Amino acid sequence: MYRFPSNINNNEMIKKKRLTSGQLASLERSFQEEIKLDSDRKVKLSRELGLQPRQIAVWFQNRRARWKAKQLEQLYDSLRQEYNVISREKQMLHEEVKKLRAILRDQGLIKKQISGETTRVSGGEDTAEIPSVVPHPRTENLNSNQIYGIDQYNNPMLVASSCWPPYQ
Repeated sequence: MYRFPSNINNNEMIKKKRLTSGQLASLERSFQEEIKLDSDRKVKLSRELGLQPRQIAVWFQNRRARWKAKQLEQLYDSLRQEYNVISREKQMLHEEVKKLRAILRDQGLIKKQISGETTRVSGGEDTAEIPSVVPHPRTENLNSNQIYGIDQYNNPMLVASSCWPPYQ
């Protein structure tokens, strides 16, 4: 890599020096000890490694940027894995609800749906009205009295407000 120094004619080019493997190893060890660089440490490292203090400061700044990007990538990966597990769990629960509804229909327990709010269930001679609602997942973490109707269960706005990704 080449650069144009201000004190030399533009036709003359000076090659930028790369760090040696020993210098890099020393800088890495120092970074592992402490990611922030104070002025005393910068001066000490520059003397030990034969580099300018500004070079040391720039190296630390660049290394912190790479370290932070790697931390964010690891955090994203762990959150993505957690999301995938929860998404699969939600899908399985959704399939289980479908199967249970089919069983109820097959057994003739569900007679009539009235405006999406109540369901008539026959239990022998008596017929009772029960609300056709499904408790929202993780309501113990939100509001324990919060119950959603079937039509609202997969509402993306409700899902988003409960910190769950929308069902797709």
